[in-house]
Amino acid sequence: MSFPPTESGRSSYVLTVNWPAHLPGGVNEVVLSLAHQIERLSKYHAVIAVTTWDYTEQPQRVRGSEVINLRLRDPLDTGGGIRVFAAALLTLPVDAWKLFRLIRERRVEVFNAHFPGGNVYALFLLKWTGLFKGKILLSFHGADVTKLDDLQGCRRVAWRVMMTRAHAVTACSRDLARLVKKFTPRARVVPIHNGVDLTLFNRNTAVSRERRSILHVGKYEHKKSQDVLLRAFHLLLKSIPAVSLVLVGANGPMLQQVRVLVSELGLEERVEIRVDVPHEHLPQLMHQADLFVLPSRLEPFGIVLLEAGAANLPVVATHTGGILELIEDGVTGLLVAPDNIEELEAAMRDLLINTERANRLSGAWHDRVLTTWSWERTAKEYLALLGSPLANQVPKPDEISVPTGD
Repeated sequence: MSFPPTESGRSSYVLTVNWPAHLPGGVNEVVLSLAHQIERLSKYHAVIAVTTWDYTEQPQRVRGSEVINLRLRDPLDTGGGIRVFAAALLTLPVDAWKLFRLIRERRVEVFNAHFPGGNVYALFLLKWTGLFKGKILLSFHGADVTKLDDLQGCRRVAWRVMMTRAHAVTACSRDLARLVKKFTPRARVVPIHNGVDLTLFNRNTAVSRERRSILHVGKYEHKKSQDVLLRAFHLLLKSIPAVSLVLVGANGPMLQQVRVLVSELGLEERVEIRVDVPHEHLPQLMHQADLFVLPSRLEPFGIVLLEAGAANLPVVATHTGGILELIEDGVTGLLVAPDNIEELEAAMRDLLINTERANRLSGAWHDRVLTTWSWERTAKEYLALLGSPLANQVPKPDEISVPTGD
């Protein structure tokens, strides 16, 4: 495997993901947006490395960013058993050699693993042996932290060692950073909030038509609570019979259950289910909506809330996780308790009927998103961790302090 140098001859900043970079999803949106901004703002050439152990050919460019296929086995995979572990150990020298070739030929100074898997182990081996003298950043986004808590024995120890040896560990919210710090008290954990593509989603005018269309965007999985939303929507139809609901999300384990529930509640004429919609189509869907709802049971951050704010939509969400760091209840949106069908229905009904309040909340959230939540700000905070000259242009992120212990 050969990695010819870039035409510019610049040093490289490598962002890794464990799945194809062109698929829709929140983590991919973070990686693609960061790659674009790092390329624009810094001395680095940004490269996205797909590290999944999969022979599927990857596109060489996604939304303007270079993508390479860097297949790496995961020796810490908990689902593969002893055979997968043994195979990973046997291929570890090959994986380390591939990484070393990439480091040497592309002059890699930074590896930034997003939603990191155990295949970063080969990178830390190169670091420990002195074959990689750059910096390693591990960036966590939610479910990856939950998986760490389930680890036992040597896998748990290995992850703690790697996270402690990393230059920094980032989390997409202060709430998630506390969980990471609890798992690895000695690691340098820094919360860096995600951003939003303001050029793609920005709509300066408030919704002016009759409020009758609700939009939800989220993967079809338990934590996104499409089941709760559907039951609340069914209740809402009693007071606003003409309202409609559009569900948009990546294919997930709850998709079939969602379809069945729509049928059981007799909502086929009122609910549209859309799957694996390309990210560039979301602005149009938001501009067609009158209300955005995110009723998550768990939510580490919620980029879609920023996108809804940029699109000037009024927002109803749940007071959980990183949402509390975004939405101020009664000021920039309405927050309800997770799993509370009646409370969710009441909040949706309020903003569908009370146009003046809906416009006031959406305007306040729109203004806050435009002034606070840009990808440029996020990229500058990542670069600040590296001692970049841009570090003086942004406040230094606060490090999280959490009592030690399991």
